Formats: sequence, structure tokens, C-alpha cells
Amino acid sequence: MVKHGTQKKRRAGRTGKIKIKNRSFSKFKPPIFADEKVKAVWNKTKSPTANMAALGLQSDVNKPHITASASNSKKVIELFDIPESGIIPAKTYSQILLPMSVNDQKYILPLLEEHGSNYKAMERDIKINKMQYTETKLSNMAQKFLSLTNEQRVVDVSWCLETTARIWNE
Repeated sequence: MVKHGTQKKRRAGRTGKIKIKNRSFSKFKPPIFADEKVKAVWNKTKSPTANMAALGLQSDVNKPHITASASNSKKVIELFDIPESGIIPAKTYSQILLPMSVNDQKYILPLLEEHGSNYKAMERDIKINKMQYTETKLSNMAQKFLSLTNEQRVVDVSWCLETTARIWNE
């Protein structure tokens, strides 16, 4: 039998390449932490699962949560300051001033004028919904647009305030 292209492959250097593995980390690569509290508690000789258990965290989210007894209680460290409302504020200055882009505002307004709160009809309208957004995406865009204040709206909606109020109340 003929071996097709064997010489060409050999000359090209395709055969016999050896990949050298990085063995600088024998067990696992140690993580890099920005938080000083976690860095102080983390033990490099233990596994990530044991370290997370020492922090009071569960490494496998699919396992059921087992409550610790009084003798085997662990010290839980608070890592993040989450506001009471549960909404994390926008990070950039432009997101604070304008939570929805100008293009998105110009895109959703004709759809709201034409179809009101019928998001399924918006999804099927290929003349206005040129980007072919889904029903969920359009409803999220509409809710965000309707929750904007007058200072945040860039599109002129003064002539359709009663339509917007009707949609908001539905």
C-alpha cells in the first residue's frame, strides 16, 4: 500500500513533536487574591475545597447545604457589602447618567408606538424590529426604557406620553 504524503509530512516537521508540560505547580495552580481577608485565611497546602470550607463557603453548589453543629461551627467572613435593595449600582459614570443607550432608545420607541405592550407582535415585526430581537429582549428593553426619567431619555417622547403611561399601567 502507498503511504500518501509521508515524505512531505516528515520534511514539514509534523511528526515527532514533543510537548513539554508545565510542572511548576505539582498539585494545582495557587490562586491570586485581591481581598486581604481571603488571602490571610487561605492555606496553600490545602485543597481549594478545604480552603473554601474554612471560609464558610461551599465549593460544590449542587450539594445540599448541611448545617453545622455547635461544636463544629466555622467562622464565616463577610466578603462583600451588598446594599439592602439587592441592586448593585452601575459602575461607570456614563451608566449612571444614561442607563440605556441612545440607539436602544431610538430602537424601542417605534416598536412601543406600533405594538404597545404586545412583545410577541414586536418580535414578529421584521420592518421595525430589524435586529430580530426576541420577545424577552424586547420586553427587557421596554421595561428599561419606561423606567427612565425624563432627564435620562434622549428620544423626544413628549408627544406620546399618554401611550407610554398606558403601556406602563398594563
